[in-house]
Amino acid sequence: MKQTHRNLKDFFTHYMDRLLFKIYKKILSRQNQTSISDDNSYPVVCYMASKSEYFFKKFRRNAAYNDILEHVSQRQGQEYLAVIHKNSKLKFTDSDWENFHKNDLYGNPVMFSYDLNGRKMDMSPTTLRYAKVLQDIVTLFDARRFKSVAEIGIGYAGQCRLLISYLDNIQSYSLFDLPEVLGLARRYLGKFGKNTLDRIRFIDGTHVNAEGDYDFVISNYAFSELVRDIQDIYLNRVILRSRAGYITWNTLSYEELNGYSLEELLEKIPGSRVIAEEPLTKENNCIIVWGH
Repeated sequence: MKQTHRNLKDFFTHYMDRLLFKIYKKILSRQNQTSISDDNSYPVVCYMASKSEYFFKKFRRNAAYNDILEHVSQRQGQEYLAVIHKNSKLKFTDSDWENFHKNDLYGNPVMFSYDLNGRKMDMSPTTLRYAKVLQDIVTLFDARRFKSVAEIGIGYAGQCRLLISYLDNIQSYSLFDLPEVLGLARRYLGKFGKNTLDRIRFIDGTHVNAEGDYDFVISNYAFSELVRDIQDIYLNRVILRSRAGYITWNTLSYEELNGYSLEELLEKIPGSRVIAEEPLTKENNCIIVWGH
């Protein structure tokens, strides 16, 4: 009897979640596209995962979500790990890797076994990419002096979680994205306690207001996937107000949404230069850095 009741409850929960998914997607379909990822399905999945435990438990395996995030392959994860091992300026300890692994406790990501400091550990390839970006930031910049950080396009806040857990000097971390994405990030980061949430500012990317300067800004592809008008807003209110920055760049917006070219951005951001993306995930990808 209890099993039957549980099955009916699960069925009803699943049915209501799917119904809400369809309703919310229909509402979002009336809005204008502002980025490559703003395609209705992605924000709907984020919204549902922020509101529904059923969706949150496995959002990192959702097909619509994987079109945008969590699609790093096992092989690419190994390539990120090779770059991490090659960098002699910063070696992550066993304790570091255990901390990074905490990112994968939620959302049921696809994980693979990797050799981390001589021992096998299951980890999402996406988390390995976040670790590689963290290593870049710590070795390229005087990151221990960062007190205020901004991130444009945040995923589920996995990169943020790694940065603020590794760099305890960060006092304020501002997350810029769609409201639905922010809701998911709030739920995810809430799993790591009040001390984590107290350092986070959730800022609606559809209404970005200038609220001061930043020591550092980061964007993993997201800025390069926005329409030009939105890129201008972030340039004027976040990027050009940041003393240092790290933007992983692709050509999607330039080719499909009339976004800025790489050359135009380098002219707009004082002191910026290009470094190679390692490993190279797509032809013409690169990383824009300044202030280091």
